[in-house]
Amino acid sequence: MKLWPFKSKETSAPVSNQLGALLDTYELQTELSSVRKELDQAKMQNLGDSFSMTDSSRWAEMLGGGMHSAGQVVNHITALRSSAVFSCVRLISSAICCAPVKVYQRQGDLRVLNSGHPCAEMLRLTPNRFMSAATFWKMFMHDKLLMGNAYAHIIRNPRTGKPLALMPVKAWMVQVYFAWELGFDRLPGVDKNELFYGCMFDDGNYKIYGQKDMIHVPNLGWNGRGGISTLQAMAQAVGVALGADHSTASFFANGLQTANAISFPQTLDKDALDRLKHHLEEKYTGAKNHHKPLILFGDAKISPMAMTAADAQLLESRKFSVIDICRFFGVHPVMVGENEKTSSFGGGVEQMGRWFNTLTLNEHFTSIEQELELKLFGSDGNFAEFDETAITRGDLQARADYYKAALGSIQQPGWMSPNEVRTEEGQAPKAGAGNDDLFKPVTTAPDAQPAQGGE
Repeated sequence: MKLWPFKSKETSAPVSNQLGALLDTYELQTELSSVRKELDQAKMQNLGDSFSMTDSSRWAEMLGGGMHSAGQVVNHITALRSSAVFSCVRLISSAICCAPVKVYQRQGDLRVLNSGHPCAEMLRLTPNRFMSAATFWKMFMHDKLLMGNAYAHIIRNPRTGKPLALMPVKAWMVQVYFAWELGFDRLPGVDKNELFYGCMFDDGNYKIYGQKDMIHVPNLGWNGRGGISTLQAMAQAVGVALGADHSTASFFANGLQTANAISFPQTLDKDALDRLKHHLEEKYTGAKNHHKPLILFGDAKISPMAMTAADAQLLESRKFSVIDICRFFGVHPVMVGENEKTSSFGGGVEQMGRWFNTLTLNEHFTSIEQELELKLFGSDGNFAEFDETAITRGDLQARADYYKAALGSIQQPGWMSPNEVRTEEGQAPKAGAGNDDLFKPVTTAPDAQPAQGGE
């Protein structure tokens, strides 16, 4: 059984080194000698020997696609040549990276911002010492959106086990196994369905990580190992879009498109054609000759050239490809420049933005937040959330309406004080009575005063 397509540099004893690292993780070093004898070494050796340079199906799987009916190769690199794919991936990943990740602590039914938590700075600004949080989340979302799975290795303190950094791992360089496939279910405390991640790095090193040391956020269609690649699901649509772009480019590179045509009742000789060409270039080309009336001789006729049915069909095909690709990503076409159906939402563009946040971004936010809580915080009472209010910072009217409701009104109590609103907007709290108090509406009228003088 072939388990992993790459070969480790350490060909002398790759299995022993990988197994030893796993045993260190589980604090089972004393079991090393007995487990080595029990494991099927022939099966484990396949981790290093099974990759074939001529295995086209494996290469297609690694690259996320293959040749499709439109005659185009579709993978995570070529797909981004489609403006619709690039725009959808850019839009979603940019929205995710613009929402800062904050760490909170649960206190009963309340939550309190815990900016002093060791993971707070890591998630908000520096997941690792090589990139910013914005770069990290863009890479992470690229893999989730196109490859179907996004991975990040959790680097922990070897003594305390506390997370120190998150290192992204390229999705096409990861192979997911069940413990029973590797024989690791024989290790004490390892469930047979526990996942292990075989990762090949750019320097040629190959390592296996346990499930608790890998952030793994799959796409739609979880099958026990991972999610469905959006790229593979929409490969035909992307192939058609790339084919239409290629046809359009070839048309303008090799063909001729003009607004008018000049015809003569008889065939012109070479000298007459040269004189006509010289006459047109001298008298009617250039900005100074723009809009001059065209004078023709010798029974010549000028006819406008209309768009052919084939040209119209090509444009319509390109337009449909944009709409079709947007369906796969859950992005309204107008958000990537296809503006014919702007009014399809009741409130126009404003309502569309709310729809995008609610139905598209929230799924990504929730998936990532739950995985971070499970792998980074466990049961210590802390959790991480994306601050989605940062996405609407450019919408002044939406922010004003939100704060107006948060401060309360005559009919509704407030859930934010004036100083809390100022803090959200990056302004210093204001001293004075009532600035730290929540507004409470008056619900009862004052008691009626007794009438004076017996009246």
